[in-house]
Amino acid sequence: MRRGWSSRRRRLVTDVGWSRLRRLASRDGLRVVEATLYLGLARLAVVSVPFRVLAPRLGVRRVETPATAPPHPATGCVGWAVARAARRMPWRCECLEQAIAAKAMLRRRRIASTLYLGVARDPVAAHAWLRVGSANVTGGQDVAQYAIVASFADVERR
Repeated sequence: MRRGWSSRRRRLVTDVGWSRLRRLASRDGLRVVEATLYLGLARLAVVSVPFRVLAPRLGVRRVETPATAPPHPATGCVGWAVARAARRMPWRCECLEQAIAAKAMLRRRRIASTLYLGVARDPVAAHAWLRVGSANVTGGQDVAQYAIVASFADVERR
């Protein structure tokens, strides 16, 4: 006996789960999908493009956005989406890739940010983080132990 379209649709919804379909269609789900795409592009850029070519696309070097400004409300959502997508990626998504992806997402929303590259002495380690206003969007844990080597900022777009 042939099944009709409605029984196939019912089976699809039952197998996938209605709540999961709704969650994917929500704004948070779309942000995670966007973060996944940007993380993939960031990883591809870090692996295949020399840093001297990549650096000018990160922003204006040795410039910072104001740290006294209150953070934009969208920064928390972007940081959350990037962190959530990075945990589920099949490839390495460390601090640099996360900072680049979050910076791209914030640029799309016309929010100025500063990407920092830092180095710690003991133990020797490198770290990247992204700041908007007074809040760190990505990589914000223990940034005080890192000496800032470079900063890349977006100029305010009006």
